[in-house]
Amino acid sequence: MSPDLVQPAATEQSAPVPDPDGLRPWMHERFGVEDGESEPWILAQSFVLENWQWLGIVALVVLCVVLERVFTKLLFRFARRLTKTARLQLDSERLAGFERPFSLLVIAAIFLEALPLLGLKSTVGEILDIAASFGIAFASVWAALRLVDLACDFLRVKASESENKFDDMLVPLLRRTLKILVVIVGVVFVASKLTENLWTIVTGLSIGSLAVGFAAKDSIENLLGTFSVLLDKPFQLGDWITVGDVDGTVEHVGIRSTRVRTFYNSIITVPNSRFISAHVDNWGARRYRRIKTMLSLTYDTPPEKIEAFCEGVRQLILVHPYTRKDSFFVYLNQMSASSLDVLLYTFVEVPDWGTELRERHRLFADILRLAERLNVSFAFPTQTLHVARPEDLVHDDRPADDRTGAERGREAAREVARESLKPYAGQKPKPFSIKPAAPLFDPP
Repeated sequence: MSPDLVQPAATEQSAPVPDPDGLRPWMHERFGVEDGESEPWILAQSFVLENWQWLGIVALVVLCVVLERVFTKLLFRFARRLTKTARLQLDSERLAGFERPFSLLVIAAIFLEALPLLGLKSTVGEILDIAASFGIAFASVWAALRLVDLACDFLRVKASESENKFDDMLVPLLRRTLKILVVIVGVVFVASKLTENLWTIVTGLSIGSLAVGFAAKDSIENLLGTFSVLLDKPFQLGDWITVGDVDGTVEHVGIRSTRVRTFYNSIITVPNSRFISAHVDNWGARRYRRIKTMLSLTYDTPPEKIEAFCEGVRQLILVHPYTRKDSFFVYLNQMSASSLDVLLYTFVEVPDWGTELRERHRLFADILRLAERLNVSFAFPTQTLHVARPEDLVHDDRPADDRTGAERGREAAREVARESLKPYAGQKPKPFSIKPAAPLFDPP
């Protein structure tokens, strides 16, 4: 194949190359003069550039300023319409703060695209190109940060409407992470304008990040702890947790640490790396909250009254609104030095500590009223000094020997058990079960 046939095909495939001189040839052709005539003022070179180029730069700047005002007004009206939309609950101040950086971004892009038309010298053109690129990078980062605030504010409103508290914890972390990424991208973009080898910059950042990573081992562990909190969900905002010697309510979860407000109203900052290996006791995740105490009765309380008192406490548990109805125990549990101790073991299903305290108060107050109605007295630590008389040491009913005494004890135990187990008619008592509560009020 001849070279003449190859040349047109190569010409058709070549991409169009923009004219580096821009409007300069047209200006010299339009205002140029023949030999012997004086050069017009518009084509004269007063300082570095020709006068028409200086005028073009001024006109371009004025045009950009005017367009920036126009874009700002249009965005202001658009923002007002968005704030009035029911579906998009956006903060008007946040939205107004987004107008200026977005307008600057558009104007900087227009200036950068229109700059080659002036056909500037390589040095001046590079300086203005870098300046415009810095403007684009600054406006882009500014606009992106404002956009992140807008998006995260919208997500925060949606998260506050949901019952899941995990969303409330995730949105602040998402806001910080996105802002860090935006700044990193802006730095890489500016660096790419200063040098043509972008991959060298990325590689340098990677190696530098690796070196910093070895030096900042604790920070990396805290970051991994943050991911552990997000993925494992050991707690949520507002939960009462205990981590080692830290005891309080979770107020804020950040990228590096978690803030816990103690019951002394102080703030403790816990590094997130601690949640990787430490045991987290989440008191706020409890469905039921336990009530365990001993109700100490005096030793002169008859067994029948103890039975009546225990059954009355069981009935109180059944009728109280917050107590758990399927698992509770009220029994004579031990004989202490100065009291007969009845074990009260039950649970309340409450949303917070304040409600738990109120329901404990209500239950204990009703137990005191019950004891008053049954004429049952609560014991307190006492000591009784007993001075024995000689006749008190004589036992007229003393068995003759050990065998006779053992037989008498067995017979007495059979009589006591025969009376206490009489309701079961000789059958084995069934396993423990809870009887339903009787209605408190008569039906209308």
